Parts: sequence; structure tokens; C-alpha cells
Amino acid sequence: MPHLIFDCDGVLVDSEPLSMRVDVQILAENGVVMSEAEAHRRFVGRTFSAMLDEISREFGVSFPADAATRKDLRLLELYETDLRVVDGVEAALEALGPQHFSVASNSPYERVDTALRIARLTRFFGNRITTFEHVARGKPEPDVFIEAARRAGFAPKDCIVVEDSVTGVTAAHRAGCHVLGFTGTHPHPDEQAPKLLTAGAASVFSHMGQLPRLVSERIL
Repeated sequence: MPHLIFDCDGVLVDSEPLSMRVDVQILAENGVVMSEAEAHRRFVGRTFSAMLDEISREFGVSFPADAATRKDLRLLELYETDLRVVDGVEAALEALGPQHFSVASNSPYERVDTALRIARLTRFFGNRITTFEHVARGKPEPDVFIEAARRAGFAPKDCIVVEDSVTGVTAAHRAGCHVLGFTGTHPHPDEQAPKLLTAGAASVFSHMGQLPRLVSERIL
């Protein structure tokens, strides 16, 4: 039985719009005007620090040393009121059981842990959360998936990863995992699907209700 590793943002919880809302606020406060749509197109799946580094080079601006802390505080407040679980996730995890799952994310551990708590998904994952904070390099490098597999006691080749971003699919593919691309939370799923396939996803699906079948096909 393969081990399943899930990205969090955009896969388990529909948090990307909230994250991009905070991102563009912080950019605007530092003199950079960018729409949420552009921020999503350019930076979804990447770490906040990677985004700031690129913006700094592009616009020649410097961000406060505590910018990441400010983002986390604002986003965690939004989570408490606006965070929603991705449709069909709980039923899919129930159908895939009984087994344990892992999370591999480019978000901070505290944010992922909070998201799982609010979405009432902690029982499926426990403390099996690996983030960019636990490895040398975040996605699109493979480190976070290699480490998540190691912690779960599996080789990457024996893991199935569910990812929604090109950055995440690239990382999981580089790690040697079997990758399923999820488009259900993307604003333009038909455009995203071929990008995920090109990045290394073996197949793409749009609703979590399809996941148990895809996993069973991989097992068989």
C-alpha cells in the first residue's frame, strides 16, 4: 500500500485566495501594486520569502525583517473566520482509510497545523507535517517530499503525492514520487491541468471524490 502525501494549501484547504489577499496587502504597504490574480499566477506554491526575494530584485524594494511574521499573524486571523476545507476531502480520506497520511508544504508548520485543526482534519494526519522549515530547500526542490517520505518510513517511489501547483508537482516528481495533480481550487482549472501534466503529474483530477479511484488504480 503506497503512502499518501498531500500538499495543504489548495489541496486540503482552500487557503490560496486568503494567502494571496494578505500577500498583495503587504506588497502594497511596501510600494508594490499587484493584483491577487497576478500574485496567484506568479507565486502560488512558492514560499513567501521566495516571493519577496523576487519582488525585491524586480522592483528594487526592501521589505521589513518581520514581513513573514506579519503575514502569518494576519493569515492565521483570516483562517479562524474564512478558511474552508476543500470540497470532498474528508470523505475521500475516510474512503482511503484505514491508514495514515502526511502533509508536505511550503507553508510554515504552525500555519499548516492550524489549518488542519480548523478544517477538522488533524485526525487523519496527526503530527505528520513536513514543511520548508524542516529541510534545506523548499519546493520546487524535492527535499520536503523526500523528508516527508523518510519520516513516514517509505521510499519516495512508494508514495503518492497530491499537489495543485506546478511548483509542488515539480518538487514531487523530482523526488521520485507518483504525482496526482489537483485542479479543483484553481481559478482556471482547464488551463492548469496541462501545466501540471507537463510538470510531471501522472494524471489530473478536479474533485476529491475522484481520488480514491485514482489511488486504487495506482495500487492495482
